[in-house]
Amino acid sequence: MAENLIIGTAGHVDHGKTTLIGALTGENTDRLEEEQERGLSIDLGFSRLNFDNGLQAGIIDVPGHEKFIKNMLAGAGGVDIGLLVVAADEAIMEQTREHLAILELLNVEQGVIAVTKSDKVDSEWLELVIDEIKEFVEDTFLEDAAVIPVSGIEETGIEDLKEELGHLMQQLPDKDKEANVYFPIDRVFSIGGHGTVVTGTLMQGQIQLEDELEIYPSQLKARVRGLQVHEKDVEVAQPGQRIGINLSGVDKDEIERGDVLAAQDSLVKTEYLDARLELIESAPLVLEHGERIRLHLGAKEVIGRVYLLDSEELLPGEEGLVQFRLEDTVVANFKERYVLRRYSPMTTIGGGKILEANPAQHRKNDEAVIKALQIKEEGTTAERIKLALQREEDKALTVDDLVTRTSLAQEQIREELMGLQSRNEVIELDVGTESSLLHSDDYQQLMEEIIANLKDYHQEYHLRLGMPKEELRTKLSLALTANEYDRLLDDLKEQEVIEEKQAKISLADFAVKLTADEKKIKAEIEEKFAQNKYLPPKLDGLISSYSDEQVAEEISNLLINNGELIKVAHNIYFDYQAVKEAKELLINYLKKNETIDVAQFRDLLDSSRKYALPLLEYFDQRGVTKREGDIRRLS
Repeated sequence: MAENLIIGTAGHVDHGKTTLIGALTGENTDRLEEEQERGLSIDLGFSRLNFDNGLQAGIIDVPGHEKFIKNMLAGAGGVDIGLLVVAADEAIMEQTREHLAILELLNVEQGVIAVTKSDKVDSEWLELVIDEIKEFVEDTFLEDAAVIPVSGIEETGIEDLKEELGHLMQQLPDKDKEANVYFPIDRVFSIGGHGTVVTGTLMQGQIQLEDELEIYPSQLKARVRGLQVHEKDVEVAQPGQRIGINLSGVDKDEIERGDVLAAQDSLVKTEYLDARLELIESAPLVLEHGERIRLHLGAKEVIGRVYLLDSEELLPGEEGLVQFRLEDTVVANFKERYVLRRYSPMTTIGGGKILEANPAQHRKNDEAVIKALQIKEEGTTAERIKLALQREEDKALTVDDLVTRTSLAQEQIREELMGLQSRNEVIELDVGTESSLLHSDDYQQLMEEIIANLKDYHQEYHLRLGMPKEELRTKLSLALTANEYDRLLDDLKEQEVIEEKQAKISLADFAVKLTADEKKIKAEIEEKFAQNKYLPPKLDGLISSYSDEQVAEEISNLLINNGELIKVAHNIYFDYQAVKEAKELLINYLKKNETIDVAQFRDLLDSSRKYALPLLEYFDQRGVTKREGDIRRLS
């Protein structure tokens, strides 16, 4: 049984909706002076209905005049029980039809029909009207609904109507308290001494005093200063309740009807929406690709165009997948219901549910897009998360990213991820305060990209030990952090696919293989350094002596990377064996003499100061010796 729900009236202008609510609740929902003077509802009116068992329901009184349909739609989004009002003296009228169609499009599943002004007609006429109503609601959610004659003036039938509403309340399930807060704003005003106040129906989640929330699409931060439900202060507001919220941190002029108050960082503003669209049977048009429309989402109306994704056109009564491209930014919750009206003349033509907020711009009849939308519409929560991870992004996604892409709460996402990770369907790249995640297919693709890049690199540079680690990272299709990249490389190392040496990555089965000419050049370079151990040639000069300098340079780099040539200073290299022997000579000398200076070291090697000094500094840096002024000692 739902503890909190909203009853929404629907019906033609002057069919007695406001009078009926007054009889049910004892309150007048016409709050505007103009409404009271004209005797019709222009904007939304709100009241509460108390039941004998202690339960309460909010009642939204919507305007019936066709000029104010958009105001009706602003409050209809949160309706749980539809109260269709038909005047006995007029029966079914134009706005009766449109209001019922709107309730159907918004997926209202429970309702009751009140035949008002029943005191103005005789019993025979009343029976004819009831028969007409029953025929009218066939094949709608009201097909089996109770039809109750009432009189707001005489207050007859009121208790029967109230009893039926109470019965329907007990059949509705509770709303999701654990989901992210989602609160479409349908009124904004200020109160002296209190500041900005917004009202609306809390669709999901709970709001508590002092909560830090966010107003979308402006993304202004706001703090909950006060909460009221049915004019009583509360500390916690529950989903399904009509709430007044006193906000601090924002001015009244910074908020407008149609904005959404929600959990911080839980939504993304967009001008594009993917959706399932159903045209009503009475839609007065064939909907074509690119048709200009008015989209009613939550309490917001926005103009845009609708583009068909899986059909050439939609006839009345047909449905299809569509993309809305809007002229203003909006936010939307997953599977949030909407109503579509024609741009001009403004008539209701259809509605449906949102499947993706902030999608890419699609082409018509793109099979991949259609398949993805079908998964979003019919798939499990886990499938939706996997699909969100498959989006074309330039980085791995976080749990916070998934919140905005799925409308799911963090805890629900984390719970589903545990199962997905255990089945290796999702890979956690970086573990920490902000874990990053990849779909297993994308992870496998990255591994294949690494292998392909290394193969190409080895083919182009067969004399190099491998590709520089950071250069390889830049070749990948995703911008990975250092930790994410290391995780990927570690997995490939564990599988013995790659090896890493000196910050260079190679395929595990790769080995440098020299041609006969290359072996000759290598031997010549090695000999030059071996013959001139402590008066070595300049490497760049040696390289330039070859007709194919590029090959000579590659071979020289190979000798350096293999440790066969040791760099001790800029453009000064020694043969590995020469450095080893110099170290032994130096250590033996210092053991006997305790100290050595540059001149003594030069003479010990039969070299020159140009080479002796950098070689001594090389040994200093490696902890063989320590410098004291102009002399060295053993460390």
